[in-house]
Amino acid sequence: MHKFILFLISLTFFFTGTAGQVQAAQDVISLTLPESVIAKATQAILPLDIDAHSKTLQGDITIINISELQLTDNQLACRLHLAGKNLAFVTDVAGHEIKLKVGEVEVDFQTTALIRFDAEKQTLYIKPIVKNVPKAGKNANADIGQALVALLNGREFPIAMQNLDPIIARTGAKTVTINTRIADIRAMPKAIGLSLSPAISAK
Repeated sequence: MHKFILFLISLTFFFTGTAGQVQAAQDVISLTLPESVIAKATQAILPLDIDAHSKTLQGDITIINISELQLTDNQLACRLHLAGKNLAFVTDVAGHEIKLKVGEVEVDFQTTALIRFDAEKQTLYIKPIVKNVPKAGKNANADIGQALVALLNGREFPIAMQNLDPIIARTGAKTVTINTRIADIRAMPKAIGLSLSPAISAK
């Protein structure tokens, strides 16, 4: 997730001519990325490993495909295709940790993710809500798939944002540097909007 968000922010400075919009008002730079650009950016960074382990299930979890992307107010809806490798159920028996290796599994499901940004902590929070949780079946793979989805469902994932590279412009003998800090990240119908607080210096 972290690489995904940083990739989107980097794109804002390259799509401002045709795909995005940039405007400065009240000392805030507003950037808008359309849904189509975000969908293309998402595909560019896949597969994406995620940290979604729990005390009861361990292993490597990877997002191998994101499709049917739709953006609405403070929400991102999509279909996720997850793959789990080296999976193991973990139980505690009389103070001893027991691991039951279950191998690999893939699962596909629809989800809506709630998005909120904490400007003070410079942290983006994404909370997936799974709509069609796979039902437990009579075989082991169905049970594993359900456990894998349960790791994501209703869990809020914090993503610490890194500082953006400054925008530097040279004119005559002076160099103007614009450092920015993220003030807000917000999902809206068919787009994601970023608000940046600029600090301008010249020398």
